[in-house]
Amino acid sequence: MLKVATSTSLTIQHSIEDLDQRIAARSPTTPDAELLKQVVGDGATWNGAAIVETASRRPLATLGPGLPVDLLPPTLTANTTYPVTTADGPALIRSVALDPVRTLLAAQPLDVDELRLSPTARQGVFVITPDGKSTLMQGVSAVDKVHLPVVFRGLAQSKSSEGLPIRVTEWPDKQLVLASAPVGETGVTLATLIVADEAGGTSTIQGVLTGLTLLAMAVPSFLLMRLALVGPVRSLLKQAKAHACGDVPPKRRLLLVAEGHRIARALALTSGDPSPSTAPRNRWRWRPTANQALALATVVALLWPMAAMAATLRAPEPSIPDQLVRDEETRAEAASTLMGKALNNGLQSVIRISQAAEAGDPTQMTPLLKQELDNHQRFRSLYLIDPNGSTVSSAGREPLRKEPLRGEAGIDLDGRTARVPVVYAFRVGANGVGVVGEFNIDYLLDMLRAVDGQARIVDQDLRTIFDSKGFRAFQALEGSARGAAAEALKGGTVGQAETPDGKPTLIAAAGLTKPNTVTPLKWSLVVEQDLAGLRLPASDGRRWTLLVAGAATGVVVLAQVWQYYVFARPLRRLAAEADRISDGSVEAPIPPQRHDDIGALAICLEICRQVRHTGSSRLGGATRLRGTENDPTAVLPEVPPRPEADPAAPSPGDPADHPDDRDDRG
Repeated sequence: MLKVATSTSLTIQHSIEDLDQRIAARSPTTPDAELLKQVVGDGATWNGAAIVETASRRPLATLGPGLPVDLLPPTLTANTTYPVTTADGPALIRSVALDPVRTLLAAQPLDVDELRLSPTARQGVFVITPDGKSTLMQGVSAVDKVHLPVVFRGLAQSKSSEGLPIRVTEWPDKQLVLASAPVGETGVTLATLIVADEAGGTSTIQGVLTGLTLLAMAVPSFLLMRLALVGPVRSLLKQAKAHACGDVPPKRRLLLVAEGHRIARALALTSGDPSPSTAPRNRWRWRPTANQALALATVVALLWPMAAMAATLRAPEPSIPDQLVRDEETRAEAASTLMGKALNNGLQSVIRISQAAEAGDPTQMTPLLKQELDNHQRFRSLYLIDPNGSTVSSAGREPLRKEPLRGEAGIDLDGRTARVPVVYAFRVGANGVGVVGEFNIDYLLDMLRAVDGQARIVDQDLRTIFDSKGFRAFQALEGSARGAAAEALKGGTVGQAETPDGKPTLIAAAGLTKPNTVTPLKWSLVVEQDLAGLRLPASDGRRWTLLVAGAATGVVVLAQVWQYYVFARPLRRLAAEADRISDGSVEAPIPPQRHDDIGALAICLEICRQVRHTGSSRLGGATRLRGTENDPTAVLPEVPPRPEADPAAPSPGDPADHPDDRDDRG
């Protein structure tokens, strides 16, 4: 709706500029009747006009249908546009002061560009004037007329575009959707109403079941880690502590991992414990390693994420609703009309300057050119050239056009400038002097950037002229948008809901055919939407499933990598040390570098190794370090400092304090 409002605003702005300049350029001796004929013309833009006294508003001269003067405020302000609602529909009344006592009033019916509406959705387009009155312009009204003031409450003289759903009690599975946008600074608001079906997303029950399946696959992985790794290591630690204290464990539990069995065998050998675990027949019995158990737990934990991803990716992607395709076609058509009007307004400005140059001196047109550049930002450069192509007057930046003008008037694209697209409007007057206005690229791109999605303009060779997301001039258009652009060049508007290979997409293209002055360009405008930004309920469920599956995969991988470096690899290294001890090499010590169960196992194994290596001479004959984990920790009292010695007293090492006893040893 914002594009339609902007396009309508451009049309109104152009007609007002043309009216103001026509009145400003009139001769002071022009009769009132002749001036009204010039204003109304063929009635295509202004269908009625009147010259009234400013104070009393008494008509002095009229042409066309009567103006609704009674709907205007008591005091007429010069150069002001008044939107009103008449019996024939909404209209604009333009007030222009002719002199201190007379004012010209011109009436223009307020029209809206033809839109592609959805009859099944009961879509309608309304015009809301500042007095709060609404008029149905296109389509049908989805609600009764008596309810429209409530629906449109607060939209009169709105300053920003709005869009909101409205809940209707009588519609259990539908909602009324309202979208509105202001028409420039006129005080008029365009609004559209449409009845939309409610699409349910992922249900709560389905979400709960999905979460339960994720939990059901996480529990076996947790139990597998606990039974195959955590439990055996804790059981082995109890045995190791008993061996380190010189006790033989009365009962040995089954150790499920190979590393635990190897460490237990080394403990038994260093302790002199004859047990079946030291027998050669058990040495080669297969047992899973810690890495194998960790890998199996990882596979079990990843079953749900992988299954969820596979099921989601294998399922067909949700199709695009027909209403969205129709809305996209409307958006592309409105954007192409807006771009065409912007180019046409530039051409009309060039025509007015050319007419002024015909009536005056072309070399003295620089002030008028600068004024046009200051009033509007549509041109980057505006200049006059003589029949030989030499510049007569200019304003703005250095011209980029390189090719000669083709024809008498129109809009063209310079074919010799490859660095940037140079689009210009021109007119060659009867005196042979041409006026050229090169459009500002940023001015045109701002219109494309206001379109939702990626908007591109391509020529008949399907080369990119403008792109709202950044572009390289004259780059060939590729992808699914190429086919839509080629169809739009033939005329009309084209929408696509899927690619040739069946994947969903949302593309719409429209040819630049309005107004007729832009038709020779043979351009088309293509709008392509990012499906991720549409937030369809079915697409949201799909994206959330992939997101949760990816997050679960990341958590599992990070957790298992942490388990490998913190648990599995240190246990494997300790098992290698235990194999060395089992082979009879007890000279090298086992450094305990950890403060967990693996480190405690290493300390116990080191104690047993020392006993095996040094025997009873270790620690003054103590073969084991006895004690329990519950021994209290005692804090020793602080030792008091020694008193300072008397300086007069002899020191303990003084020779005078020890008589010579060499004679006694005689």
